[in-house]
Amino acid sequence: MAFGSKYFGWIATLGIVLAAGWFLLPSGYETLILWLSPQLGNYVRPSMVLVNIILVNPLNNLMMVAIWGIAGFIGGVLAGTKKGAFVVALFAWITTLLLLAFSVFQLISAGLNLGSLPPIPPGTSLAEVLGIPLVQSLIGELLTLIGGFGGGMGGLDIIAIITPVVIWIVTPLIVVIVAGIIGATVRPKE
Repeated sequence: MAFGSKYFGWIATLGIVLAAGWFLLPSGYETLILWLSPQLGNYVRPSMVLVNIILVNPLNNLMMVAIWGIAGFIGGVLAGTKKGAFVVALFAWITTLLLLAFSVFQLISAGLNLGSLPPIPPGTSLAEVLGIPLVQSLIGELLTLIGGFGGGMGGLDIIAIITPVVIWIVTPLIVVIVAGIIGATVRPKE
């Protein structure tokens, strides 16, 4: 019975995150999908959804933080124990990473050719793409990095580039694990 509860917790957590990520995708991603899908194929939408799910800046994408928290809480309640909630949360996060890797692999194996991208579809604008929380975060980090070059430090600081991305990748993991443990604690014991 313990394995079944962890299995159902994993399925519920993963299902909530994927469904919410699919249906609550910011409009800027829709513009990217309309723009890139004719050239890159069917795996553009799943890739964009998974990027939005996995790369979460907690400062400007509170919706995804909340989704990971709700999913982790429900997965923890279903798992029943703190250890089970940890396992459920970890496996749900790893599964999303594996799904993203699979989607990117499918894009590459279908013949990724960025040299011949079509123009932006009519009725859309580049401003919509720039309104994506992830793009805003990346632009902010790049501007900070470029501003650092003027200080006379010289050289490219790789740690300054990698640190925000690592934080954005680890944020969903931390949120889902903490929420899962809280969910397991709240669950009434038999």
